[in-house]
Amino acid sequence: MFLQSFKDINPKDVHLVGGKGASLSAMTQAGLQVPEGFVILTDCFEKFISDSDLKEVIEQQLATVDLDKIHSIDDASDHIQRLVLHADLPEEIEKAIMDEFSKLDCQYVAVRSSATSEDSLDAAWAGQLDTYLNTTQEYLIENVRKCWASLFTSRALFYRFSQKLDSEKISVAVVVQKMVDSEVSGVAFSVHPVLQDHNLVIIEAGFGLGEAIVSGHITPDSYIVKKDSHEICEKQINSQSKGLFRNVDGGNIWSEIDVEMKTSQKLNDIQILLLSEQIKKIELFYNF
Repeated sequence: MFLQSFKDINPKDVHLVGGKGASLSAMTQAGLQVPEGFVILTDCFEKFISDSDLKEVIEQQLATVDLDKIHSIDDASDHIQRLVLHADLPEEIEKAIMDEFSKLDCQYVAVRSSATSEDSLDAAWAGQLDTYLNTTQEYLIENVRKCWASLFTSRALFYRFSQKLDSEKISVAVVVQKMVDSEVSGVAFSVHPVLQDHNLVIIEAGFGLGEAIVSGHITPDSYIVKKDSHEICEKQINSQSKGLFRNVDGGNIWSEIDVEMKTSQKLNDIQILLLSEQIKKIELFYNF
């Protein structure tokens, strides 16, 4: 079996679906608002590596890595990624991916790497591996390959070795998920990350895709909500001149924000309070 939908995955099977796949599946099954999707299991990646006779070559390249010699990381990374991106993909794997994609009945998906050792208290792979937003059917297989290859980027290899994870078996699953055409998106915390106040929800929001915030290209609005009284206690509205939006041909494009919208509040007060309730539900679900 190469694939499983969010609703069918056992969230405990992190070794098969990675941390991201497990979290999305757990939230889906809990009835939280998660766009529909499926996970290309680590078994699929392992079969690809095995059938392509890449396992031994990859191990040989990883053995050459020396943290004191940065060029050794870059050289190993370049070599391994070229192999992963260009090796033959078994026809049965490609067919399985395309068949499952067709079941989503949508034009655009997010293709997201999900490492098997991510999201622990000691190590976080978030940001180390790659994600491809607004992927069309034409580029689906290519972007799945790129997610597999991102397990071996220079930054991922440096992270793996610097965290002394090189002796662990690390694999990668790939999440394929219906893509929301975001008018507004952002980041939220159920505990204020600076004040460490457990009664404060903080929401950061900007026009377009959240990648613009995560990458530091825009300064988002910031809203703080009190959990106990369910009231907005602070709002910081920031001007936004550009945003990252869906390109009609797939992928993303930077666009100018309309003049009358540049200085406006990204989420209205009702949306802020509704979102804060969702955040509280997620915190209650995880009890963390």
